[in-house]
Amino acid sequence: MLQDLTEFFCNVLGRAGSNMLVMAEIVDDRLLVERFNRGDEAAFETIIRRHSADVAVLANRLLGWPGDVEDVTQEVFLAALLGLKKFRGECSLRTWLFTITLNKCRTWRYRRILRIRFFSTASGKAAFTFARSADEKAGDSDTFRRIRQVVKDLPGKYRHVVVLKYLQELPTDQISRILGISRNTLQVRLSRARGMLKQDLAELTED
Repeated sequence: MLQDLTEFFCNVLGRAGSNMLVMAEIVDDRLLVERFNRGDEAAFETIIRRHSADVAVLANRLLGWPGDVEDVTQEVFLAALLGLKKFRGECSLRTWLFTITLNKCRTWRYRRILRIRFFSTASGKAAFTFARSADEKAGDSDTFRRIRQVVKDLPGKYRHVVVLKYLQELPTDQISRILGISRNTLQVRLSRARGMLKQDLAELTED
C-alpha cells in the first residue's frame, strides 16, 4: 500500500514538475521575444539554440528526406527572424515555430515533387533516384523503412496529424492551433489516418 502511494505521488510530482518547466520555458521565451524587439540580436540567437533541434526533428519527420532538413530549418528561422515582431504571444513560441515549420515543409514538398517530375521527364532514372534516396540510410531496418515510407506517402493532411500526434507527441490543443483546425476535425483526420496506416501496414501486424 505504501509503495503504491509512493509511486502515485512520484508520478503526480513528476507531471507537476514537467508542467512547471514548460511554463518557465514559455515565460522565458516571451522575455527573449521582448528583448529581440528592443533590438537585442543575441536574444534571437538564444531562440535558435533553444528550438532548432525540435524544429529539425519535426521537419525530418514531415519531409521524410533527411538531406533537406538543414535547408528547411534555416528557412524556418529566417521566416521567424522576419516575422518575430508580429508575434503577439497568443500561443507559445514553440507552437509558432512549429506552425512555420509545417508551412515550410508543405512548400518544400511541393517544390521537390515538381523537381522529381521535371527530372523524370528528362530521364527515367532520375525519378527512381529521388524516390529511393530517403530509404538508403545505412542501418535502417526494413520495418522502419516501411513505416517511414507509408507515413511519408499519406496525403498531407493525414501525414501532418500523424507526425504531430504520434511522433512529436504534441497535445491535441497545440496540434489544432498549429494546423488551424478544430478538435473534431483533428480527431476525424486521426481516425482516418489510423485506418490508412492499418491497411498499408497490415503485413507487419499479421501473425
